[in-house]
Amino acid sequence: MQDNTEDLDERRTSFRVDLEAERILLAWQDENGQEQTDDGICIDLARHGVLIEYKMNFKVGELLAITFNPDNDKRHMVKGQVCRTITCNPKSFHIAIQLI
Repeated sequence: MQDNTEDLDERRTSFRVDLEAERILLAWQDENGQEQTDDGICIDLARHGVLIEYKMNFKVGELLAITFNPDNDKRHMVKGQVCRTITCNPKSFHIAIQLI
């Protein structure tokens, strides 16, 4: 194995997101059909899902749009459906979202 980093090949070609509790922008429709947006925190991102932290609970099955890097040119949006919520404390929820 060589220690020379110039010889290393970058094999990934897909978009990558740095996930150190990064701020994300959430968008959804409320019960009146109005578009709502707010900041959340991305805890983990996988090929088929996202785990976020947010101040309110979402219903299982609810659709969300999640924008990573919302304030710069690396902005990237994914859409998903809530598949699980866990109450961490009265004003903090971990929400698992299956990407669609």
